[in-house]
Amino acid sequence: MLYIFENTDELNEIILEKTNSLLSIQRQQKVDSLRMIHDKINSTLVYLMLCFGLKNEYGIKTLPVFGSGKNGKPFLYDYEKIYFNLSHCRNSCACIISDSETAVDIADYRKISDNTAKYFCTNEQFTDAEKSDDKAKALVRLWAMKECFSKISGDGLLMDFKTITEKNFKQIKCIDSDRYFTAYYSEKDTKVKKIVLSDLLDT
Repeated sequence: MLYIFENTDELNEIILEKTNSLLSIQRQQKVDSLRMIHDKINSTLVYLMLCFGLKNEYGIKTLPVFGSGKNGKPFLYDYEKIYFNLSHCRNSCACIISDSETAVDIADYRKISDNTAKYFCTNEQFTDAEKSDDKAKALVRLWAMKECFSKISGDGLLMDFKTITEKNFKQIKCIDSDRYFTAYYSEKDTKVKKIVLSDLLDT
């Protein structure tokens, strides 16, 4: 299942005080290492979304601990046959859980500079974005789909994004919202569930 938490930028640091005790020590250390408040909030929420999903789908109530696989791709240390992936942007979080390989990327709609776009776009992709009705949205969508594809193998940002072309997107499913764009991959049909804060506080 794919879980989405919207409008996280409306929350403030008070939420960190309410949720700190719900995190594993490993995740507390991760959150503490982040500098920006919105990153701390989203890192906390997306972890709690995973806790919620594991309890909802598998009845697992223990806090998940991550191991690190190829190129740092995380896996559940105690449940290696349960696959998951996490992502967050400035205003939303996404968590996907499956019993087969899976990936997700969520990106808020924002302006991407031409220099950055040319880093991950082929010349043809960049030209197509410029010709579109909304260049900024076209580039964000392209980035999210490429990021999602790169996560399937675990290569992530180590992959040359210019080698990822439209033929790779056949595997990727998308959700378009006013504020964000979500690209996700699952070998099976995946339901989508919107999460609210009260869901996570009851985890």
